[in-house]
Amino acid sequence: MNAAIDGVSIRALSAAIPEDVMTLDDFATLFGEKEVQRIAKSTGIHQVRVANRLSTVDLCAAAAQALFNAADIDPASIDGLVLVTQTPDSLMPASSALLADRLGLGNALAAFDLNFGCSGYIYGLFQAAMLIKAGGCRRVLVCTGDVISKLLNPEDRHVRLVFGDAATCTLLEDGDQTLGFAFTTDGAGAQYLNTTLDYTPSATSRVQAAGLHMDGGQVMNFALEKVPSAINAFIRDQGIDPERVPFFLLHQANKFMLDYLAKKLGVASSKVPIEVADVGNTGPSSIPLMICKRHGREDLRQDNLIACGFGVGLSIGTARLSLRDAHIIAPVTVPAFPN
Repeated sequence: MNAAIDGVSIRALSAAIPEDVMTLDDFATLFGEKEVQRIAKSTGIHQVRVANRLSTVDLCAAAAQALFNAADIDPASIDGLVLVTQTPDSLMPASSALLADRLGLGNALAAFDLNFGCSGYIYGLFQAAMLIKAGGCRRVLVCTGDVISKLLNPEDRHVRLVFGDAATCTLLEDGDQTLGFAFTTDGAGAQYLNTTLDYTPSATSRVQAAGLHMDGGQVMNFALEKVPSAINAFIRDQGIDPERVPFFLLHQANKFMLDYLAKKLGVASSKVPIEVADVGNTGPSSIPLMICKRHGREDLRQDNLIACGFGVGLSIGTARLSLRDAHIIAPVTVPAFPN
């Protein structure tokens, strides 16, 4: 699936991260110094953010408020809200409704959730661009947010040392840019990265959610085999000269994977930014969070940026973006609510 949508622009990006962290020293007391250092050397992750006494909506609201304040946006001007999350505050109603109320967006609003992980940011941008192109909305807020730490097995070092909590907001509005999108989905690989629900036959039993399961080897193989070809095909289909792509904004899974993908793409490592050391893999938030962490630099304010998210599904979402006019806002830190 490949599409180009014109008449839209990315106006601003913001992010929020929990104040609380788990460091390598913390993990060493649980899993041993040698094992923790081995994992950290490969992933490049030295601490992860943990949303203690914070929910997905809490983090998204903090990111959105930072965007409204820094970019001088009237919340009442937002007429579309897309919330990408795998950890909603509730199954019913959609967390986007809770977030809209928290932000005071008003009732003349299209708001919905998307249940997507690492490719979710691209899906969210696609939905927002379509809402604007269709003429139904003029300003759409795309929020990504997960408190994935609440789904992790505390004894599984392979996920505890990798995944962190975060949220982001990206404001799209009608404008003069053209965004490109492509998606692939392979449900046969769903078993390799999932959180399953157990619907028991008993009418009195409650649905139980399992912890996050990841077959790291299979997910790695999928990414290294499928992502470079997906990106190269997208660039070709969009009619972009590969030499004119200034940066590849890839899902921030871990340093090893990003370095390897740069080699497979045949591009300099400087064209593949990495920002995982102090936040970890933040799923659907990883690409916009990486952008916001580089807020003080002007190098991302360009056209023909190639973004690619990949993971849960298994799925790949690729996009052509322009940040030339975007207001890129530094991440805000959110303290836990008091007990």
